[in-house]
Amino acid sequence: MKLNSIEPNAHYDMAYGKPAVLEHDNDGSWLYRLNIEPEMGIPEGQQEETQIGWKCYEVRGYNKPTKANVKKVVIRSVLDETAEFDLVNSYNKHILGIAVNEQAVADYKEYLQFTEDLDAQLLQDLSN
Repeated sequence: MKLNSIEPNAHYDMAYGKPAVLEHDNDGSWLYRLNIEPEMGIPEGQQEETQIGWKCYEVRGYNKPTKANVKKVVIRSVLDETAEFDLVNSYNKHILGIAVNEQAVADYKEYLQFTEDLDAQLLQDLSN
């Protein structure tokens, strides 16, 4: 679960332009976008690949877009509460010797690194 490997779920054409990292919507919600990158393709009738738009991972929130609130929305979009609980439980069982599971340690470390990377990204994105 690497922050920069989350698959894009939103695409914008060149007419729309590069999307903002944080955008407020008319209904009171907000959109937070991660991993905004150029999207390449071969337009119809052309032979060479060019930029056809932008792609990113996008989440929507409805409360105030604080660092904590945005972090929660991003985490819940990739890992639900049950999966997170299972991840922590498996790690604790291994550490306490109840159920030996080396993979649980690796999975939990990966999750913790994901949250650290997300914290750093949010600090950068929400301070601008």
